[in-house]
Amino acid sequence: MKNAVDFISFALSHAKAESVPEGAKLPISLDECGTEPWEYLYGTTGFTVTKGLLDERYNDFYRKKGWTREAFDFVTENWVALKRKATDCQGLLDAFLGTDVTANYCYTAWCTDRGSVEEITRPYELGEALFYRNGEGRMTHVGFVCGFLNGEPLAVEARGIRFGVVVTRFSERPWTHRGLVTRRLSYDPEYRDEQVILSVRRPMIQGESILNLQKALNALGYYCGSPDGKCGKLTMSGVMEFVRAHENKFASPSDDRERGKEAV
Repeated sequence: MKNAVDFISFALSHAKAESVPEGAKLPISLDECGTEPWEYLYGTTGFTVTKGLLDERYNDFYRKKGWTREAFDFVTENWVALKRKATDCQGLLDAFLGTDVTANYCYTAWCTDRGSVEEITRPYELGEALFYRNGEGRMTHVGFVCGFLNGEPLAVEARGIRFGVVVTRFSERPWTHRGLVTRRLSYDPEYRDEQVILSVRRPMIQGESILNLQKALNALGYYCGSPDGKCGKLTMSGVMEFVRAHENKFASPSDDRERGKEAV
């Protein structure tokens, strides 16, 4: 589980600084926004742009959406030479999480406290997802609340190939739905993702995260000894037994590759 504000800080670092409205209240300083601005390219999650990638994306997607090659080349001019990176709307969150799903999957599988913007009256939260639902009932675009301006929510979004990653005002965009991505992000301001590299050493690695790991593995049948919050040989034995049992079973959801239905 990662922190929602950490994600927003990551996303804002890839937003074009000139898109941030004057007076915006953000979780990071203006100097930290746009330190590595990203472009928009459908079906990407922070990829470095190459000619091969542009050719593949044009032939497989943009050509089918009515783009001429001349118009496509004009919009993407110099991206390769400048070694720009690109993402699509959901790809902005995927790049942070290391996943690859659709906006519709994000809404249906990852979001709670969700619904139409007219139905939900609670205050907007940093990191909350904003969606556009098409006429067929699918969420085809997503952005994320990144700050406020005179009380109005601002969104960071990979808006489209002509825009890239930008910050926009809520009232200027056609958002229809909203939801908290609680299945992947923590909205607790005190929460920070804790990463521990497990190994047997002296002094032992120890802490609450090790204790919780031991309890979970024991409950699943991978014996770690009596939970004591210390990473010893029995703990590592349980971890390795779990890894061996599951190393070939991790896969993305079947819905993850339905990117042909996303918006441009």
